Amino acid sequence: MNLPTQATTLQASYFDGQVLKGTPVTVHSNSGQLVFFLGDTQHAIDLSSIKRSESFGNAPIVLELPGGATLEFERQTSLNTLKAWNVLSLSWFEKLQYHPTRWLLISLVSLAFAVGVYAQGLPVLSKWIAFATPQATVSALMEDVLPTLDGVIFQPSKLDEETKATHQQQLESLLQHSKDQAELAHVKLVFRSSKIGPNAFALPDGTIVLTDELLSALPAETIPGVLAHELGHVKLRHMTRRLLQNALVGTLIATFSGDVSILISSLGTQLIAQHYSREFEREADLFAIDLFVKQGRELATLELLHEKLGSLGKGESGETSYLDSHPGADERIELIRSRTLGASI
Repeated sequence: MNLPTQATTLQASYFDGQVLKGTPVTVHSNSGQLVFFLGDTQHAIDLSSIKRSESFGNAPIVLELPGGATLEFERQTSLNTLKAWNVLSLSWFEKLQYHPTRWLLISLVSLAFAVGVYAQGLPVLSKWIAFATPQATVSALMEDVLPTLDGVIFQPSKLDEETKATHQQQLESLLQHSKDQAELAHVKLVFRSSKIGPNAFALPDGTIVLTDELLSALPAETIPGVLAHELGHVKLRHMTRRLLQNALVGTLIATFSGDVSILISSLGTQLIAQHYSREFEREADLFAIDLFVKQGRELATLELLHEKLGSLGKGESGETSYLDSHPGADERIELIRSRTLGASI
């Protein structure tokens, strides 16, 4: 970049810190001072008392004067002269913008660091916070989640009481024969009709929600598999960890991208959140498989469950994508068969 040679005087805008409008002034350097006139009054400011914030690109150079006033210089026409007057020296970070190779290197190192934090640091940190927080505290903080969802996506269930009691008994049977019974004592089962179609999920307070649409779409014998899977989410505190991870990722992206990248920050958060969701789904699948094995239940019903869920979740292409929140049916069935093979050896 070719910059102008130094001049004997510079044009600047003077701001007194009280009025938004600047006053044009002509500035020169004399004996370690910046000198300019405001009307008939001469101002001489010692260089040692002047401060400056870093600026980048074509942003103006702003010098902070004693008392809160500032001088603003057009960067392209004043940079060399201000440097010659010893008013400023570029920081190492500012110098990078004039060296594309160094800038690229710093960017790559920063990207590698961000990927490392995302892949390793955030999951570990969120998991530690989630398990370090007493469940009673989490439940108290999240007690308004279900009422909020009821006002947005849920409607009262149309299931009869006998059907609800049957599924409640299935949940109790899974809990009674689980080594995690005491840890899962806060779990409760609720039924809703949903605007988002067939679904089941576990809330941070241990509430498992089954929708009428899911129950009507699945064979009755597969419902314990759904419940076991959701118990895995509760046991492993997935929803709490996901909320923490989303919050941490959003904070980091917003910090590094700035206010002008709110849309990008939001998109990045959602993409990463979906990835975490798939990882959690695999962990919950393993929990359900192990629970079925320990209780002597047929793993074939889990395979049937994922076959049915796979047929419900397929789009026109019949394939899953990176944005899918769950692993594909084939992958989940293969996981079941691999665990079955491992248990039989």
